Amino acid sequence: MGNLTRRDLLKGLAIGSVTIASAGALSACAPSEKPTDSAATSGTGQSTGNFAYAKRKSDVASMQLSETDVLVIGGGGAGICAALSAAEQGAQVILCEKTSTLGGATMLSSGKIPAVGTKQQTEMGEADSIGACVMDIMRPNNYSVRPDLVYTVTEQSKDIVEWTEAHGAVWTIDQALYYGQTAHRMHTTNDAGKGLTDALIASMGNEANITQMLSCEMLGLVLADEDDTVVGAYGKSGKDEIAVIANNTVLASSGFANNADMLAQYCPEAVDAVKVVAPGATGEGILWAQELGAELQNMGAYQGHAFHGVDNGQTLEQGVANNGGIIVNQEGNRFMSEYGGYSELSPHVLAQTDHIAYLCFTDAQIEKSAKYAGWEEEGIVMKGADAAELAAAIGADTATLEKTIAEYQEAIGKGEDKFNRAHLPASFDGPYYAVKITGEIRHTQGGMATDVAGHVLRADKSLIKGLYAAGGCTEGFSSRGGAAYMSGNGLIQALVFGKIAGAAAATEDTESATLVEWTKSEKDAYL
Repeated sequence: MGNLTRRDLLKGLAIGSVTIASAGALSACAPSEKPTDSAATSGTGQSTGNFAYAKRKSDVASMQLSETDVLVIGGGGAGICAALSAAEQGAQVILCEKTSTLGGATMLSSGKIPAVGTKQQTEMGEADSIGACVMDIMRPNNYSVRPDLVYTVTEQSKDIVEWTEAHGAVWTIDQALYYGQTAHRMHTTNDAGKGLTDALIASMGNEANITQMLSCEMLGLVLADEDDTVVGAYGKSGKDEIAVIANNTVLASSGFANNADMLAQYCPEAVDAVKVVAPGATGEGILWAQELGAELQNMGAYQGHAFHGVDNGQTLEQGVANNGGIIVNQEGNRFMSEYGGYSELSPHVLAQTDHIAYLCFTDAQIEKSAKYAGWEEEGIVMKGADAAELAAAIGADTATLEKTIAEYQEAIGKGEDKFNRAHLPASFDGPYYAVKITGEIRHTQGGMATDVAGHVLRADKSLIKGLYAAGGCTEGFSSRGGAAYMSGNGLIQALVFGKIAGAAAATEDTESATLVEWTKSEKDAYL
């Protein structure tokens, strides 16, 4: 067999069955983060310590056993795509989901991904390029994440739109130019994330090669008796102790935004955020892989949202801020430029007294608002004819808020404010309105490192044999740490790498599977 590069891999996946057999170091990997509390594992695949989660195959012999070609753990977008992709390769698949419903974080998402070269872009007349999209994703993280991951999802974005359309999804291209995007490339599925998952779930239900096991909580991986090759997983289905033995296993078990201990360890500034997260995002898959020596990357990265309505429990409209609104804390002070990414702004809001701030605006912003009428009906709007009355309504110091608004009005005349914000309204005259906001966390963006075929990697870039991963439990590419995020990053990662990992797991065996790297020519072309 000849060596396959990353590009060869993608071509192979596009036309059908692929056997991956490339070698060498993954030159695009970011610096490693030292794992904690994991069993030391050598590059030979034999552990040198005890396991908290994993069991040997002989240890699960008394459990209720099933066998399959590919085991997928997790029923969100990444897991569903992995199962569908593996089945398309002819594999028998068992998908285990610990909750009673499929969908995961994808079900809760806005159903948006950046995609380049689609028929939707062509019909719109939008000129775009893979390079431009890659730069837009890399810019918010200061070019600190792995470009091979970003290039892969961008190159495969057109394919994933078409592939999911073949499974029933309906995509349209958004007319709005998203913050940080230099082209109209944000595609949205009908009925957002629910519409996407409904379509994929229906398609999976028609696939005879896929067995779905819901309310099936896996508790750890199963290893071969002779070494640390992953040969499945064990857990509980109702009262039954079960084990699924598989040729290859795909972890699609989501991130850790719903795990208080992991969140405090890795993303402490988001601990007090409102959790708009999948119930199953409890991080255990990351811990399972970590104790086998998996390298963890970007564990401090997450997607936040700065515009959670405290009084209605809904995500409010960022456009009110973009169109000239300001955000003040309980003392009446502004503390940042309000014109920025909704995720990047979230830790600033959370850092204020009681994690509370107020989005303040005028009739000029209301005229451009799609949601204000609903806010009025819900009774969440505080009002004031002038700055003093607004201060009384929100409980801020009158003199402080009057000074804050006066400074903003003066900055509008100059064309730039003290935070270097130049995207300003024509004026900011009363009457004034305000809604109370706090920050959200949507999902974490760090996890186990993989190559571009979905193989889970140790720090020395050796493979954990038999183990693949995709989606929220893997290394993301939004940032090395913090809330830098480009809209659609999490979903495009889950869909593309779920599809790739599923196909690879279906067509490889544990002895032939080796690292798939970003080639020198591809790296040089990017740089």
